Amino acid sequence: MTILTRERLCAVSLHLRQGNARQANAMMLRSEWDRFIVAYDPERASLDTAAMLARVLLTSKGITVSEVILEGHDPDLTALYRAASKLLLGVETTSGRRFTEPTVRVLSQDPTQATYFIPEGWDLSDALERLPDAFAAARPKVARNLKRIEQAKKDSGGKINHALDVVAVLVMETDDPDGVYDEMLQLLNQVRVERTTAAPATAA
Repeated sequence: MTILTRERLCAVSLHLRQGNARQANAMMLRSEWDRFIVAYDPERASLDTAAMLARVLLTSKGITVSEVILEGHDPDLTALYRAASKLLLGVETTSGRRFTEPTVRVLSQDPTQATYFIPEGWDLSDALERLPDAFAAARPKVARNLKRIEQAKKDSGGKINHALDVVAVLVMETDDPDGVYDEMLQLLNQVRVERTTAAPATAA
């Protein structure tokens, strides 16, 4: 299976803003250059639901969402959604006794469908601080590899940040760090061979 696809290399941002009852559907999704915009009617669809449905729809079309950005929302909520989306997590506020603290759960075989559950009324800035540990508890192997990638970005002085960001997304999407690294190495070796082969012709 090829991991490096055009869709994965061209991730998009997802922007959510409140619409109103005059719009035809509870949520309206449209593309605009390199991003998608969702207008949702809060009377018919919650923010959590609108964000989740939009991510699922785009994922089903092979489109990778690089980040979720809330427009016109509470700053703490906006920061939490963006940070969670960088880890390919949805966000859901929940009531009841099932979750007594912010928790990441992977509820299906698809690792991109994991959700960060926040107990209703929980302080959002605290939930943001707890996010890295909650993610590591749910996906320890991936979290360890993300730390290695972050260290590689520091060691490279930022020269290959974009490439390493792509690797990080692939690791989270596939849950297969070794497979991602193997394919990246094969690609680099292929480029090296092509450059070596083309060098004599260029010199001539």
